[in-house]
Amino acid sequence: MKIKNGFTLAEVLITLGIIGIVAAMTLPSVIADYKKKEIPVRLMKFYSTMQNAINKATVDHGPVEYWNFPTQQSDFEQMNDFVNIYLFPYLTGIKECNSTGNSAFCTKIRRNLNEGNVTGYLPVYLFSDGSCFTMTTGGISLGTSGNLHFTFDYNCLGKPNKFDQDIFVFFLHFENGKSAKLYPGNYVTTDLKTRDELLESCKNHYSDEHHKGTCVTLIQYDGWEIKDDYPWL
Repeated sequence: MKIKNGFTLAEVLITLGIIGIVAAMTLPSVIADYKKKEIPVRLMKFYSTMQNAINKATVDHGPVEYWNFPTQQSDFEQMNDFVNIYLFPYLTGIKECNSTGNSAFCTKIRRNLNEGNVTGYLPVYLFSDGSCFTMTTGGISLGTSGNLHFTFDYNCLGKPNKFDQDIFVFFLHFENGKSAKLYPGNYVTTDLKTRDELLESCKNHYSDEHHKGTCVTLIQYDGWEIKDDYPWL
């Protein structure tokens, strides 16, 4: 009689343990590689979507410097009125979070967009692809110049809810007589001209509040790619 050889329970458990160890070692790398491909695509999509909406709005409402901007940075109603007039008609698959009727859900998103802190009560806007953003104004001078700042989270409720990992900033700058343009980053990164300067700013983003989320400028500089020396993935 032939005896069929098979794995003992101990051998099976050892094999499964080895598989688990290998998976634990390789899975973070696989996830990081996936994010390096996904994030630039989502950032570029938001950038082009918002710029196109702004361009269309200027056709209907005139130059950006003459738009009716909120007079207070953290005024929910003023900002929401602004978005309803100048952006909503030119965007698809978007809604203001409070329209869901779930205030706790919206508060959580608002907190996530600022790494767990809520410093104001600004409206949050949700895209159908799972991303979200909020906005604030800065240095507005009617008829001359100013900025409109966007904080964008490409996976919204998904973790880690950290600047330059899934949260990035953009800003719309406008001046009298010039076409309004949306920029990745903020006014700090517009002064950085070389890749080394952008990379250094990205590495030190927590040393200055104004550098948070601005690593998107480096990603754009690299042709909307995340290179191997990107410090936050």
